[in-house]
Amino acid sequence: MDYRDIKSTLIHKLGSSEDRSGDHIYFWLTIDEHDFRVGKLSHSSRGQAMDYIINDTARRLKLGKKEFVDVVDCIIDKSQHEKMWRERDP
Repeated sequence: MDYRDIKSTLIHKLGSSEDRSGDHIYFWLTIDEHDFRVGKLSHSSRGQAMDYIINDTARRLKLGKKEFVDVVDCIIDKSQHEKMWRERDP
């Protein structure tokens, strides 16, 4: 998985917003009218994503690594993810 996959998934598949104003790119997801930071990438991120970035993004989304890969691969959609989020973060 490369950084473009992560960015595309967060923005297009899950509907998060992107904040490029600082030293990094932050991704914010709104669930039940609350904003959560679900990702952080360097402006210069290119190529294959480091494993710790994938794990950190998955953890912030209340997912396991395999589940995050399923979101990237369109096996889990936005509504399924939100349902999982609510179950795991009551």
